[in-house]
Amino acid sequence: MSTPPFDWTEFEPEFDDPTKHIPFTPVPRLRARRRGWSEGRQRAFIFALSRCGSVARAARAVGMSPRSAYQLLYAPGADDFARAWDMAIDQGVARVRADALQRALGGAFVPVFRRGKLVRVEHRRSDALAIALLGGQDKVIDDYRRTAVSRRRYRQDMAELDRQREEEQRRKDQVWAEHQAILDRIELDRLLGRDRPQPRVRIL
Repeated sequence: MSTPPFDWTEFEPEFDDPTKHIPFTPVPRLRARRRGWSEGRQRAFIFALSRCGSVARAARAVGMSPRSAYQLLYAPGADDFARAWDMAIDQGVARVRADALQRALGGAFVPVFRRGKLVRVEHRRSDALAIALLGGQDKVIDDYRRTAVSRRRYRQDMAELDRQREEEQRRKDQVWAEHQAILDRIELDRLLGRDRPQPRVRIL
């Protein structure tokens, strides 16, 4: 089931208040694109993420794809953006859990259908949901979503490891090429009947 789109009208007063935003340094962009990740779009994304806790919903709320959001996270200069990303997720998840707990304890109106027709609307509470929320799901959430900072650091570590492997391979290839060149010269001298001069031994 698809998640509902982010409702900007619900948070418009907060969005217009700079104090309600998580401060961070936007990721520098090499080219300014009208439909790209501008500074304003990055700030709007972090704000939406802090309200809904969902990367997919927050990205689509600013007209971008979740995939492009993760690509931005791994871009050069995104360290502060990653920190704000984590803070926004923490705030968003806490807000969603608080709303869910309020609905679970206070109850919600649930439509009852019979044979495809609405017959009545009942007010129901969800004690099981309330118990689960009160029991705490922080570890589950942390396991489910790796933090943006750790994601970015892992990518950087893997990139550095790849660079070191490539450098080591280039060094090995260079040594092999030099060794092969020596063997080729020796073989060429043998075919041409040229003997390399033997080292002169001085008798003292």
